[in-house]
Amino acid sequence: MNLEEFKNMEFSPSYINIQSSKPDSLVQEMKNLKNDNLGYSNFEESAKQEKAMVLVIKIFLYGFIAVITLIGVTNIFNTITSNMELRQKEFAMLKSVGMTKKEFNRMINLETIFYSTKALIYGIVLGLIGTFALYKAFSIKISTEMYLPIKPIAISIVAVFVLVFVIMKYSMAKINRQNTIETIRNENI
Repeated sequence: MNLEEFKNMEFSPSYINIQSSKPDSLVQEMKNLKNDNLGYSNFEESAKQEKAMVLVIKIFLYGFIAVITLIGVTNIFNTITSNMELRQKEFAMLKSVGMTKKEFNRMINLETIFYSTKALIYGIVLGLIGTFALYKAFSIKISTEMYLPIKPIAISIVAVFVLVFVIMKYSMAKINRQNTIETIRNENI
C-alpha cells in the first residue's frame, strides 16, 4: 500500500495479516522498527511448534500402546501355555486310547477357534460399549456422528486369531515332544 494513501485514511487498523515467503526475515525487520505499539505473530513458527508437540504426543501414545500390547500378549501366552501344560495328562490319555495326530490337531484347532471367538466377542462388545460411552461424553459439547472403527476391529480379529493360533502351536509342539507313557506314569505317581 502506498504510504501517502495510508496517511489519508481515517482509521487505525488493529490487525494486519501479511503473507511472506520469508517470514523469519519479515519478523526481524519488524523487530528493527522498534515500535512499542507494533505486535506480531509468526504463524509458521507456531505451526512448527505445534507439529513438534503432536510428534512428541504420538511417540508417547504409540509407546504406551506398544507396552500395553506386549503386556497383553505375554499374559495370553502364559495363560495358554499353562493351560496346555496342566492338561498334559488328558492329552496323553487321549493319545493312548487311539486318538490320531490328525484328530488331535483338529481338536486343538477347534479349541483355538473357541478361545479366539470368545475373546473377540467379549472384547468387541466391551470396546463398542466404551466407544459409545466416550461418544456420549464428548457429544455434549461437540455435535458429531458416532464413528464405528470397522478397520481396527477387522485388524484385531485377524490379530487375535493369528496370535492364539501361534501360541497354541508353540504349546502343542512342546507337549508333542514328550513321551506319552512317561507323561501318564509321572502323573500317576
